[in-house]
Amino acid sequence: MRLGMVGRICVFTATFVALAVGYMSVGGAEADRKAPAPESLYTRLQRASVEILVNGRMTGSGCFVSSDGVVLTACHVVKDKGKHIEIVSPVVGRLTARRIATDRGHDLALLRVVGKNRKYPYLEIAPRLPEPLSEVMLSSSPIWRHGLVLKGSVARARPSYCWQAALGCYIRCIYIDGASPVGSSGGCWTDSRGRVVGVQSGYLNNTDKSPVGIAFAAPADAIAKLLAEGGDRKVATMGAAMEELWTQSQGFIARLPNGTQGIVTPRVNKGGPLDKAGMTHETLIMEIDGKQVIYLDKLLEIVQSRKPGDRVALKVIEPIGKPPREVKIRLAEVK
Repeated sequence: MRLGMVGRICVFTATFVALAVGYMSVGGAEADRKAPAPESLYTRLQRASVEILVNGRMTGSGCFVSSDGVVLTACHVVKDKGKHIEIVSPVVGRLTARRIATDRGHDLALLRVVGKNRKYPYLEIAPRLPEPLSEVMLSSSPIWRHGLVLKGSVARARPSYCWQAALGCYIRCIYIDGASPVGSSGGCWTDSRGRVVGVQSGYLNNTDKSPVGIAFAAPADAIAKLLAEGGDRKVATMGAAMEELWTQSQGFIARLPNGTQGIVTPRVNKGGPLDKAGMTHETLIMEIDGKQVIYLDKLLEIVQSRKPGDRVALKVIEPIGKPPREVKIRLAEVK
């Protein structure tokens, strides 16, 4: 039977639609396997996320990272020993948990659910940090609001170091351009596939203490190491908050010899290693074990690669007209 022009157009259109539907069903399924739709990703994040209670009060967030009930959170959320810890899950409800591992140098803690045998929904750990500007998501309870997922983006290619006031020490972290209000601590930052790339620790402030929209979080490599090794990692410290010289006032810089570079110790902890060595808020560290230090990251990288009790040699100078001198200190343990 011969078809007219209209008939041929209808047959062609029907064939194209059938092919397109078949292509979309196959291609769509493949796309879903690679990157879940927002609804399914949100559901997966929420099912694995928990809220942390200490002595009945919510102190932060976290997520399951194994099917047998291991929970990942920030160390400062559960740092006090002897406290009653619970997790609240949208899937399994409110359960008692105990602390099984900590890493204060990354502000990380692992908990395990007590006395309930079942399979828990969990998130995998990403094998590496996403590229800078990659989108990441924070699943947590900011300002104690339940079930929120906030978006951000990776702001730096490599981990850095940041002062964590709640622990009184520096932690190795990644920087994320994104909101992280109170209550977010311990929440998991994930990539577009729902894999954990970081654990929320804190956020950067202006001098007036207002947040600037930059979060810092423990990186995936530290999370994977703590899961593999367990226990409480001992972290070395010099016992001071430190800053790079060029961040200081022009008057302070002018009191030092021209060309001087190094790390200033504006807040020295009483009884700490630097305090015991006679160093003050005006001491400038120029070298550690013969290596010049200009950037704070380099100094902290060396310190945290050592163990508490190790000795290090510092070359220091004060803006009082005296030449540089060598000081030997014994590193303390972050408590």
